[in-house]
Amino acid sequence: MEEKKPEVGAPAEAERAASGAEKSSTAPQTDGAPGQPSSGLIAAPESDWPFPPAHLDLADQEIHVWRAWLDELAPDLPSFTESLSASERNRAARFQFERDRNRFIVRRGLLRRILGRYLNLDPARLSFTYEARGKPSLAGTVDAPMIHFNLSHSEGLALFAVTRSAPFGIDLERVRPMPEPDQIAAKFFSARENVILSALPAEQRIEGFFNCWTRKEAYLKATGQGIADALPEVEVSLTPGQPAQLLSVAGDAQEASLWSFHALAPAPGFVGALAVKARGLKLVCWQWPGSRPASPAGR
Repeated sequence: MEEKKPEVGAPAEAERAASGAEKSSTAPQTDGAPGQPSSGLIAAPESDWPFPPAHLDLADQEIHVWRAWLDELAPDLPSFTESLSASERNRAARFQFERDRNRFIVRRGLLRRILGRYLNLDPARLSFTYEARGKPSLAGTVDAPMIHFNLSHSEGLALFAVTRSAPFGIDLERVRPMPEPDQIAAKFFSARENVILSALPAEQRIEGFFNCWTRKEAYLKATGQGIADALPEVEVSLTPGQPAQLLSVAGDAQEASLWSFHALAPAPGFVGALAVKARGLKLVCWQWPGSRPASPAGR
């Protein structure tokens, strides 16, 4: 099972899963205001997402985020398919279109490779268990250290994240024109968020909309709630260029202060968010080798 990523504007369940919830700005930033110490995640300084070193360690206070363009990895499809479980292969077979089926296989196969790299295990040996709302975690990894993971995708771009620190959520969307965005915001955003969104200059409104959506979704994935009705109760910052923050949860600002939010910038035209109930973690971003497209802006 893989958590489904509902399309923005479709009020289906707002659920995402680490193992499958698939869904920016342009470079990682700290979550503190300019000139102020960050109260939460500390971004890696690279303006682009570099390739990883040969020997990669995941420190206790780090979150690693991997970027991958799925279509660029399609030549390795047989190897990805070989590592999947029988249930994953059955899910892949149910996709109507070849591109969607191939992207699913690459996502699941790449998730297994990434986790296997950190755990020093054969990707095919990994198995998953699922919470009530579909959020996955690792199962059957005897003697392996605890690792939390989450993923999201939008079109051909995917983000995979791992940490040893705490459960978290990640979400990704391509910024695109939306039919009736005001009606969607009125239903899923809080009154304060709607006021802020309406006050933005017209050229920033769509980006502000997706900032708000991805940050809410990242929070719901982190908590495992996955309930669309809860979206208005999760208040977040959304103004482009300002730090990503959780402002309140059902009116509780103290609960919100326990969380770190981070705006992700994996590629031009995409916005993403990561939410974790922890402070002072370091965010490190990597590019999966072999998956950099010739012109990512055109995706």
